[in-house]
Amino acid sequence: MGKAALIYSIRPDGPDVDMKKLEEDIRKVPYFETLEKKPFIYGMDQIIATFILDDKDPKSDPDSIEKTLSETKGVSSIEQLALTLI
Repeated sequence: MGKAALIYSIRPDGPDVDMKKLEEDIRKVPYFETLEKKPFIYGMDQIIATFILDDKDPKSDPDSIEKTLSETKGVSSIEQLALTLI
């Protein structure tokens, strides 16, 4: 199969969330590749993050990424936007 790109929308708990800290925490998640902020609602931004998984790596698991993201302080919700082979 090869490599796959997982793209998530990560939404903060509210307008008081320290977005710089949240970005730093997301960058520490295994398999992180890129991050982009986009407007969301009520003046808040959401983070669009891409993770690259390799099927040859047995630790490379989308469920573990989702669990880590959802347990990150300041995260209200996550949504998988895309999963594609690269």
